[in-house]
Amino acid sequence: MAEAAKKKDISADGGRLIVTEAATWKGTPYLLNGALAAKGAGGDCSGTTQKIYSGAQYPFEYQMAGSFPAYAATSGLFRELAAGDAKQEGDILSWPSHMAIYASFALDSLNATTPRETNGKKWTQYNDMWTATKPGGPAYGPGKISFFKTEPPRVFRYQK
Repeated sequence: MAEAAKKKDISADGGRLIVTEAATWKGTPYLLNGALAAKGAGGDCSGTTQKIYSGAQYPFEYQMAGSFPAYAATSGLFRELAAGDAKQEGDILSWPSHMAIYASFALDSLNATTPRETNGKKWTQYNDMWTATKPGGPAYGPGKISFFKTEPPRVFRYQK
């Protein structure tokens, strides 16, 4: 019996393809519609992530945010990064009730920062993910991991 071919992490170029596809979803309104997410029409965090990966030619079955880690562990399509592993463009950021796509914005100065104001003081947010937020929240776009969620995400990388 031949041993199954061992899968490898997608390349940095593959990760950039995912981030490039994520940028094309910018402005898509939030809509709690899961697998029915559609660019420009509406999508939530899990639906947009799944559609973006498929659009970049890295398909996986739709999963709600809460069930994604278990799917990642059993599907053979993802590996979870260890705490010390560096994130790569296109990695999936996973919290119990949210998903997003990691992006360094190194090659995307247009979306690298977001102007903010808190208590009358203006400041600049340095973005590191693409995400859909919540009902009534902003449209799909760039965000900051630590601004959005205080706890660190689990990080998953696609395998080929």
